[in-house]
Amino acid sequence: MIEEIKDISKIKELFDKYKEKYNPIINDYTFILAFKENDKYVGFLIYQLLYENAEIIDIFVLDEYRNKGIGKSLILKMLENKSILNVTLEVKVDNENAIMLYNSIGFKKVAIRKGYYNGIDGILMLKEVK
Repeated sequence: MIEEIKDISKIKELFDKYKEKYNPIINDYTFILAFKENDKYVGFLIYQLLYENAEIIDIFVLDEYRNKGIGKSLILKMLENKSILNVTLEVKVDNENAIMLYNSIGFKKVAIRKGYYNGIDGILMLKEVK
């Protein structure tokens, strides 16, 4: 089950597993979708929306729940927002699983960001929503 949440304390445990002392920037343009299974949050997607432009800030699924379509479900739920015309994201060049996921949803590589991830290149990807 996917739900939109405003209170990030609901998924603090996920943040702690994702990044030590992670505090995403939450403002009026930030949306959080959380995937819940058996009363436990197992994944989240954070995106910002400015007019018709969305940017995926973070997406995370617990290791034991990966490769079950949760990440894809979160992205597809975000894309149900009718005001979104395009979505961008950055991904490490060596994150093959994520790149395959984004390609399967229709994201296209538009640029390389040299050294974006502590010296590792990032790929800027774009999906235009029809």
